[in-house]
Amino acid sequence: MRNIIRYSLDEINLLVDKITELTKDCNLFLFEGDLGSGKTTLIKNILKKIGITENVKSPTFSIINKYVEKNIVVFHIDLYRIENEKELNSIGIFEYLESDKLCFIEWPQVLTKHINEKAIRVKINILDEFNREVEITNN
Repeated sequence: MRNIIRYSLDEINLLVDKITELTKDCNLFLFEGDLGSGKTTLIKNILKKIGITENVKSPTFSIINKYVEKNIVVFHIDLYRIENEKELNSIGIFEYLESDKLCFIEWPQVLTKHINEKAIRVKINILDEFNREVEITNN
């Protein structure tokens, strides 16, 4: 599957609905895009849509944020500052990937060669200040 969606920031809910629907069949989502492209904002909106009421924060410094709401467990992971496999092991990334919990990973490039299972890639390209192009593909 490969979808390319263009949207303005005012239309983010259309994209949120599309990705939320995909969580029914997949638990691993990889978000790529330049700084400021909207990865964290998109994930915050997805988590809100699936029922997370807690304030979702960027995991840039904590690296992994866990959200639990009723029967939903979500890991929001940011690998921006992770440089190699040794660091991946030190944060226990493979335990999260092997769980059946939802994982939303920003900056997954350092991890890409380890992704053998089904994953959804969400690549965000900045068109201009208010518009984005998003490519959604199965791994």
